[in-house]
Amino acid sequence: ASSNKEFILHKDEAVPRGEKVKLNGDRQGLEEDAHAMKTQDNRVHQNNLKQLCRICGVSFKNDCYKSTYPVHGPVDDETLRLLRKKEKTATSWPDLIAKVFKIDVREDVDTIHPTRFCHNCWNIIHRKFSNTLCEVYFPRNSTMEWQPHSSNCDVCHTTRRGVKRKSQPPRVQRGKRVKITGERARLNRGGKNQAQINNKNLMKEIVNCNDIHLSTKLFVVDYPVDFIKSISCQICEHILADPVETTCKHLFCRTCILKCIRVMGSYCPSCWYPCFPTDLVTPVKSFLNILDNLSIRCPVKECDEEILHGKYGQHLSSHKEMKDRELCSYINKGGRPRQHLLSLTRRAQKHRLRELKRQVKAFAEKEEGGDIKAVCMTLFLLALRAKNEHKQADELEAIMQGRGSGLHPAVCLAIRVNTFLSCSQYHKMYRTVKAVTGRQIFQPLHSLRTAEKALLPGYHPFE
Repeated sequence: ASSNKEFILHKDEAVPRGEKVKLNGDRQGLEEDAHAMKTQDNRVHQNNLKQLCRICGVSFKNDCYKSTYPVHGPVDDETLRLLRKKEKTATSWPDLIAKVFKIDVREDVDTIHPTRFCHNCWNIIHRKFSNTLCEVYFPRNSTMEWQPHSSNCDVCHTTRRGVKRKSQPPRVQRGKRVKITGERARLNRGGKNQAQINNKNLMKEIVNCNDIHLSTKLFVVDYPVDFIKSISCQICEHILADPVETTCKHLFCRTCILKCIRVMGSYCPSCWYPCFPTDLVTPVKSFLNILDNLSIRCPVKECDEEILHGKYGQHLSSHKEMKDRELCSYINKGGRPRQHLLSLTRRAQKHRLRELKRQVKAFAEKEEGGDIKAVCMTLFLLALRAKNEHKQADELEAIMQGRGSGLHPAVCLAIRVNTFLSCSQYHKMYRTVKAVTGRQIFQPLHSLRTAEKALLPGYHPFE
């Protein structure tokens, strides 16, 4: 005890009284500074949370709609009208978010969770409760997990990117890091470029459209590289076929972008901005006119004809017709000349197509639950699109989905023949559809007779 007292006395003698008061004051000032810094960090963290979506974690700065919605509180007028139309009881955002995203936001804390959500999530809620035929896509594989603010906070470190990164365990620093030299930096850049090339090759393997789309090497004129890049798909690098434009103003072939979205997620393959199939729009007509008026060489062997890109489909169908005539030429061994299929009676049509009808019936019973009519209509749609009759196919598909206006008489005639309907059966269907929908979707029988006169070389009356 005496030694301790002596030590304390020596310590008191070593530090004067004024110096002890000064040290205590410095310690108190440091504590106040630390508290102020902590308060400032929490304030910055809350400001960063205000810029993020509560559901998907996307930054509002990257949202092209520039509109946000509060997580807590009543729904807006447009959503309320939709819910009343669908006879839903939910009237607040927490109830809708819990039903659509399975997220309970009632116990949220303002210092941990954001208080608003983005327009994309609002669109997903609307698609969930509306009767749209498109699928509902979510820009993330799972919902966000929000953590309190800490020294290695992901929200404060990734506010510029706008997406919260997955939490990583802290790495122990084993030694002093060596400075990266210029050569190492060049190697890193080369690795990134190689990763981008591998990603592009993967997308090309996904779409696999070499046999469908035309190469840019078929152009007759040697156009500049920038112009060729502007009229080519950014996935397959072929000439744009049925081009569509995303919200981020990138151009793709319709089939290519839909395949990539289905496999890799709802993102733009060029800039990885959230992109849904419903956001795809057709480019302006001036761009389509320029694309259709470009001259290309026919890729078919022994055909060096130069044609316009817009008329390539008709030119290719003429090649297919010539090939079919060579392979499936009918040899008439005397007797009456072979009549056209549409000019035959219903019994003769069934006799000529008996094998095809048997195959369709077997397929429908095996795959589609016996729905022969749906299979026949789908086959007819595919046949129209194979002949590049996209307008008639779109009209028929719109009618099958409950949209659009009346069909062309020639289309109605083909439907009657392909579905093996007699005149009385077709007339009954025509009256029923007109009475139920209030619209004249199918054409009457006299219109079909007029269309048959225009289509066939010789007129044969109906049975």
